[in-house]
Amino acid sequence: MMLRHLSRDLTRRLPEWDASNRLALAIALVLLILMLALGFTGPPEIQWPARIGAFGLLLSLQLLFLWANRRDASPYHQAQRHFVAGEYGRARALLEAIPERSRVSVDALVLLGNTYRHLGLYPASRRALTQALQHKPRHHLALFSAGKLHLVCGEYERARDFIARALEAGAPPIVNFEQGQSQFLLGEHGPAIESLNLAGPRLAEDSPLLLMQRHLLFQLGQGERPGEWLIDAGRVYWRDEAAKHAGTAYGAHLRAALDEIAAGRESA
Repeated sequence: MMLRHLSRDLTRRLPEWDASNRLALAIALVLLILMLALGFTGPPEIQWPARIGAFGLLLSLQLLFLWANRRDASPYHQAQRHFVAGEYGRARALLEAIPERSRVSVDALVLLGNTYRHLGLYPASRRALTQALQHKPRHHLALFSAGKLHLVCGEYERARDFIARALEAGAPPIVNFEQGQSQFLLGEHGPAIESLNLAGPRLAEDSPLLLMQRHLLFQLGQGERPGEWLIDAGRVYWRDEAAKHAGTAYGAHLRAALDEIAAGRESA
């Protein structure tokens, strides 16, 4: 009965699972096959322990199915996948549909706030992030998200202050990149250089951020202009960001930066 239930559940839900759950399933199934083989064909002294182990693996598989399917059924996790894929409208629909009477989830409020920001709905983003911080004032992702919102709205001083609070609350060092942008736009060149350099080691696999970091440092008299490969890898992202925030001072800053990068490339 248990095997039949597992087989039916596996056939129906496996295509929806993420890579980590599929890997865990593959390892568990290999171990289960080995245990069953030993339990029925191995030396007599290990057959009984092997059968007990196989039964334990079946229970573990049940727990794995429950966990993977719970994630798939959660509106928050579905919205998270849409957000990562750039499907902000779908993420918004899922997050807004969560009943207000449900237990407050700061993570869901932060994701909703960030989704609104990407959609250009800045007042709605501000409300969601303010509500998140009312529940957890030291939630570093909420603090950083509020700082990012102020940054794209052209409110650079508030952006700097919120991002500083996020770093104090335990935000990862890559957040220093946004802090460096805020400080650069405030004319705080010394702190901007420090922040951009602190973020540097974390930007190696993020071409767009690395492009802007090197461009800003060059503008501050540090290092060389970004190379052609980096410009080709990162400029489309910043072009999209400039268009997304076209009505703000930050959007104007990005357009000017792209013009400077293009001019530097032509003069090289």
